[in-house]
Amino acid sequence: MTKLPKTKVRSVGVSNHTVEHLEAIIEGTGEVPAVNQIERHPLLPSPRLIEYAVSKGIHITAYSAFGNNMFGLPLLVDHHEIEKIAERLSKETGSIVTGAQVILAWSQIGGHSVIPKSVTPSRIRENFKEVSLDSEDVAAIHAIGKVPRRFNIPYVANKPRWPIDIFGEPEEKEAPHRVMM
Repeated sequence: MTKLPKTKVRSVGVSNHTVEHLEAIIEGTGEVPAVNQIERHPLLPSPRLIEYAVSKGIHITAYSAFGNNMFGLPLLVDHHEIEKIAERLSKETGSIVTGAQVILAWSQIGGHSVIPKSVTPSRIRENFKEVSLDSEDVAAIHAIGKVPRRFNIPYVANKPRWPIDIFGEPEEKEAPHRVMM
């Protein structure tokens, strides 16, 4: 990718790269990716990765902002802290604020892009409504991720399974291949 003509390619991004993956790319090529698209939500805030990206000027684009329910866990939009913030903001603004809007507002702090997934027209419209969070809201949402939980682990989330350990998660322990740096 780094050999492509600059007249054709202005920048190159990556997806699902950890700090170690990014360091290996930068060290190996001398190039810094323009963007890293990552799973990021209140249960996976990734502060170390975010801090590293900021230090290198790598833009973060978040996917699975609302988590993923393939594990049968409660939805993040219904998490008690998220609901509490949404209820307070609804009272303060006089209009309904949803858990999804709270999560999207949190996700964009720091200038990050977010790719929310929905096929429901009303929810798509709802996702465009911007809400503002105060520092207490942000701290409460960050606290949700004290024990991080990744939902998108290719070794267990994909059908067929991807036989590779990308993130070093316990669920990937049996994967026959590992990402090498």
